[in-house]
Amino acid sequence: MISKTKPTLPMGIMILSVWLLWICPGAALGASVPGALIRIPENENVIIVEKKSQMLYVYSEKTGLESPVFQCPCSTGANPGPKTQAGDKRTPEGVYFLKGEFEDRYLTPVYGEKAFTSDYPNFLDLRLGKQGSSIWIHGTDKALKPMDSNGCVALENKNIIALSDYIHLDATPLIIVEQIEYTSIDKLTQSREKIARFLEQWSRALTSQSYHAYLSYYDSSYLPDMSWWETWLSLRGKALVKHPEGYDIVLENTGVYAQGGVTVVLCDMSLSPKNGNKIYLGKRQFFIGQKGGSSLIQGELFQTKAKAFDTGEPPLIAASRMLFQDQSADKQVVQTVQEWMAAWSSKNMDKYAQFYTGDFVCDGMGKTAWVKRKKKLARKYEYILVTGKNFKALPTEDGYVVSFVQYYESSGFSTHGKKKLKLVKRDGEWKIFRENWKGK
Repeated sequence: MISKTKPTLPMGIMILSVWLLWICPGAALGASVPGALIRIPENENVIIVEKKSQMLYVYSEKTGLESPVFQCPCSTGANPGPKTQAGDKRTPEGVYFLKGEFEDRYLTPVYGEKAFTSDYPNFLDLRLGKQGSSIWIHGTDKALKPMDSNGCVALENKNIIALSDYIHLDATPLIIVEQIEYTSIDKLTQSREKIARFLEQWSRALTSQSYHAYLSYYDSSYLPDMSWWETWLSLRGKALVKHPEGYDIVLENTGVYAQGGVTVVLCDMSLSPKNGNKIYLGKRQFFIGQKGGSSLIQGELFQTKAKAFDTGEPPLIAASRMLFQDQSADKQVVQTVQEWMAAWSSKNMDKYAQFYTGDFVCDGMGKTAWVKRKKKLARKYEYILVTGKNFKALPTEDGYVVSFVQYYESSGFSTHGKKKLKLVKRDGEWKIFRENWKGK
């Protein structure tokens, strides 16, 4: 006789099943990994906050994606749903990056022993009109309760301290979801390969294809700033003259994370001649959506730029100038700066004045007022000595920016700090057009 009674599992298997659900919730669905984790860079970690369970998980590239390397309870906003405006006591949902770290001595007690700031609202949040700010992960000075914050992600103090070991500022993503969706390794691999092909095609369009071909990789709802394209087109042709073997846009340390129908990419971006040293541009973010089965960029930005590219030009333009710049011009502008310091040190103020353009402006003073003030100081002090070190000459569209550490000493005053001089060519000679000083 066949029994119609529903079979029961042995107690040991039931306990094991419950444990698997706790340590790896996706196991119940026949899936093994969070679908958000398309690609984690080498030696990087990802934080996922699941609002439904009020749990925080950390996944690591080193140990694989089958189970978290750290997990703990958390508390999110008192009100359900994604954040849309300031004061709504909701926690946002999306892919964010942690930007700053604060120890307890800089925090009020409500933030516990440590806090990390996020970049909410990010590019897409701003496009959607979302408001609010100051979304942090932090500790707490009170007992942790579910859904008890004003919108931040709160942890017990011992857990925020433990979590800090997994965080790299400007690189570790914070993914906040209502509920984690799990998928198979095979599907995750397919997504990873699709995004990799897309980024490779995008970079090829940037280095060798037309304006319209490049724009075909962008969603029609997002019009990127293309004011730099004509300059880039001219420069990339000149760069090929000096580097006929070609050059590439190189994307490295690439992290790819999915949430809410959008894929967020964070990578290190460089301009690299095929036979030469690559020029690091900075950390680049892409927001990629899907339309008709095709990937399209819905937003992009340099999350952080290389320090060398702070002249106001797009990093790609500044870097491309470096590919073909005349090294002798570098030496000329640095030599001009050194001769300018020598004139200043010798108190030859007439010669000193000749290093400036007629339309020079600094601190609200034109050339005449500026030189008059310097002459007054030269008469006041018995001696003046101006020296510099670590000279760097960066080409710009109309000249050079020379940055260096300047040391100033006189009979009545001494200081040192960072100096920047903008030089342009006038009547065949390099002249100082703008000046910037930041003392230490």
